[in-house]
Amino acid sequence: MNVLNLAIPVWQTLAMAGAGTLIAVALGAPLAAYIAARAPGARAIYLALGALRAIPDLTLAIFAVVVVGIGPAAGVTALAVFYTAMVGKMFAELLGTVSRPVLESLEATGASKFSVVLFGALPSASTDLLTFGAYAFECAIRASVVVGAVGAGGIGTEIVGSINALDYRRVAVLIAVLVGIVWVVDWFGAQVRRQPLLALAIVPLGVAGLIGSKPVVFAAAHAVKTFAAMWPPVLDARALAALPVAIFETLEIAVVGTGLAALFAIQLGLIAARRFAPAPVAYAVRRVLDVLRSVPEVVVGLILVVAVGIGPLAGALALGIHSAGVLGKLFAESVENVPVAALDALAATGAGSVAIATYGGVPLALGPIVEHTLFRLEWNLRTATVVGMIGAGGIGQALFNSQQTFHYHEMLAYVLITWGFVLSAEALGKRFASTLAP
Repeated sequence: MNVLNLAIPVWQTLAMAGAGTLIAVALGAPLAAYIAARAPGARAIYLALGALRAIPDLTLAIFAVVVVGIGPAAGVTALAVFYTAMVGKMFAELLGTVSRPVLESLEATGASKFSVVLFGALPSASTDLLTFGAYAFECAIRASVVVGAVGAGGIGTEIVGSINALDYRRVAVLIAVLVGIVWVVDWFGAQVRRQPLLALAIVPLGVAGLIGSKPVVFAAAHAVKTFAAMWPPVLDARALAALPVAIFETLEIAVVGTGLAALFAIQLGLIAARRFAPAPVAYAVRRVLDVLRSVPEVVVGLILVVAVGIGPLAGALALGIHSAGVLGKLFAESVENVPVAALDALAATGAGSVAIATYGGVPLALGPIVEHTLFRLEWNLRTATVVGMIGAGGIGQALFNSQQTFHYHEMLAYVLITWGFVLSAEALGKRFASTLAP
């Protein structure tokens, strides 16, 4: 693979991620503030974001291809829709983790709901918002690889083509490039937390991505006809009989994968936190986390299907490996973001690093840690359908089969079932998180 052949897909991937993230933050951040202020209609907006977020990004990309044709424009469209919902929801949740006394002091002055959010919740949660914003851009890079599988271009299209051609050396090179990109993004995220204005660097990349991702076509009439053909959502007797097993397999993949990830991530995250581990150790563990989360779940799943065979085990391991890298990074940064004074007070008693991390860092960061874990479970419920498409079973396999055979009624039914998973997990997660709120 020569440099030119590599540079084009790398640029397409970065351009799609940059454009999608720019649109998502521009739309999602105001929606998050509106939801956090509990303004009229906030609940409806929150539910709408949940509905959009429940659709697998691969499915959104397929829908986008119908509207704007094959190419990066389809990828940008899918990422913009998906990450607007993701940013809006998660920013609102992080704003909601701010300690009540901080907000009550502003409310006591007679400040409006929006003033309380802008001048109370936003400054208090700014570090966690920046952390998640950088993570969202990183996620968009990986998602651009996934949407590339259906013709959006970039590294994803190259990886799928190489796997189909059994050119695993080329696959290894592409994955190494992807890992390198994530390392750079991770470094950039760290710089943004120190100097928030650096976040504006996403603007020129996003604008350039939008300019370079003009739609090939805009087939509005064809899109309307295709989407109309999906209604009403219907499952035949055969599909209904197989549905309970498919639902169980999907839940199994998501829950087991998330559980394994959280178990390892809390340990890796503490070791990766620069406050509690020697710098060389923290640096080495962070690089391991980078590798784990750099490779999309679908690619990990393809490898594991070969290694352990077709079935839910491959899917659960794929989600567990990838999510351990994601949660490990987020847990480490959540612990690093806790107030220094509280940790200094423990250190003054003579406590060691392990005790400070266990009894100071983790409890103080529990709110964001729980939010990140629950969000990841919701994410994995949706992603379980994506890995199911490559042989892990569950609803994903059924959804893929219905897409391939143009059974649009069945496809929409499976998408709606996925919505039900994610929205139910969100409701349960929100109730659980509220019991741990400060």
